[in-house]
Amino acid sequence: MLNHLRKKYKVLRDTSISIIETHWSEHSDEITHIRNIVFVKEQCVPKNIEMDGKDVDCNHFLICKKNEPIGTARLQSGGKIERVSILKTERKKGLGTKLMKFIINSARKKDLEKVYLHSQMDSIDFYKSLGFKTKGGMFQEAGIKHVLMVMENE
Repeated sequence: MLNHLRKKYKVLRDTSISIIETHWSEHSDEITHIRNIVFVKEQCVPKNIEMDGKDVDCNHFLICKKNEPIGTARLQSGGKIERVSILKTERKKGLGTKLMKFIINSARKKDLEKVYLHSQMDSIDFYKSLGFKTKGGMFQEAGIKHVLMVMENE
């Protein structure tokens, strides 16, 4: 499905995993499918909150296994990483780490001073392992507890 992109975008690959940086106009169906499963169905985020109208202005990332999308995230121009999601069957396999490292590397190439995100409470240790630091206290977003996490560009 994504073979045609391998020449257009250099991808991070191992034997069956690839990651691409893409745009909403090219992969909105795949991105929406994953986010609907992870956020709307699993976490009960209202669809109108999940689909916030910001996607056309973001860079998007897809992680694929054997060319099938299994995860996604987006990066806003100001450095905010959002909508990090991996399908449940593919979690705890190091794929989130690969996806985040790819996004962080992309942000560095864009000369962003920092990247930041709103981490759900149960994901704080994951983001800390990548070098993010918590800033401030807990807050609610889409009915879920979050905390601001920041990584300065080195």
